Amino acid sequence: MKFRAPGRIAHQKGLSLIELMVAILLSSLLLLGVLQMFSDSTASDRANTALARLQENGRVALDLIKQDLRRTSYQGCVSPFRESRDNSTRTFPRDAIGAPITASVEGANTGSDTLAIFYARPSPAQVTSISGGSITFITNENDLEGDNRELVLTNCIEVAIFRGNISARSASNVEPLQHRYTVTLAAGSPNTTGFSVGSSILQMAQVTYRVQADAANNNRPTLFRGNDATVADVENMQVLYGVCEGGQTRWVNAGGLNDTLRARVNQLQISLVIASPDNAASGTSNQAFNIANLGNNTVLAAANDQRLRRVFNTVVDMRNRQCQ
Repeated sequence: MKFRAPGRIAHQKGLSLIELMVAILLSSLLLLGVLQMFSDSTASDRANTALARLQENGRVALDLIKQDLRRTSYQGCVSPFRESRDNSTRTFPRDAIGAPITASVEGANTGSDTLAIFYARPSPAQVTSISGGSITFITNENDLEGDNRELVLTNCIEVAIFRGNISARSASNVEPLQHRYTVTLAAGSPNTTGFSVGSSILQMAQVTYRVQADAANNNRPTLFRGNDATVADVENMQVLYGVCEGGQTRWVNAGGLNDTLRARVNQLQISLVIASPDNAASGTSNQAFNIANLGNNTVLAAANDQRLRRVFNTVVDMRNRQCQ
């Protein structure tokens, strides 16, 4: 049997305690490093997810606006540049964009603009009889009844745009145009002489884009298309109108448009500022954004919060409106 000296045993126990303390310290440092890596990874993932949502929202919002802009001035089979008859409710191409005067609005300073787009909505509808004050037509649509409806009448050579009261539908027994309506023209409507059986009737459509709080979504700023909320967290929309003058494009805002200039709009410049729905930045952002505006209102001030924001810009060429 071997015996160890008491001092030797104490010395060995002292070394074991130091080793234990060193091991605990190293383990703590390692754990802190792992926690820091986890925290950084979570923050990075949150930011990347927010950016991905921003990119998707920006693409969807611009695609929606572009799709409607491609329809601007559509009047059925007649040329988009064919002016409507006297006394028509509107004259294309002048009244197809930025009209009427109160429909497209220039926001004060850097406030959001409102964009109004007008076109004839395609729908199979054929005139079966026409007189001075009324038109009977057949269609496959079953919900046209109503007063003060705005319609487009065209024979592919001329076009008249008017308002009228549409009667209750009846059966036409003509496939696929199963429904028959009669529209009574409002007083002062354009003369329908020259239009005959076989002419087309289309509905006038108005699409208005604006940014406003969405009460159904905690009052978050949202891009509205008409009365429909389309893309959430769109905080600002700016619209500039490219007017063709002497072969060059000059940019004006809605406040600078008049009847002459509206007829020469051949491009639109649009910018949207979109935010992430939640905080995603590691610190307070003081980033300002360049927006499509004029004068001293071309920069949108920073919001000074932790939400990510991006500006989406595009220039859209209007169909059949080349600058020459």
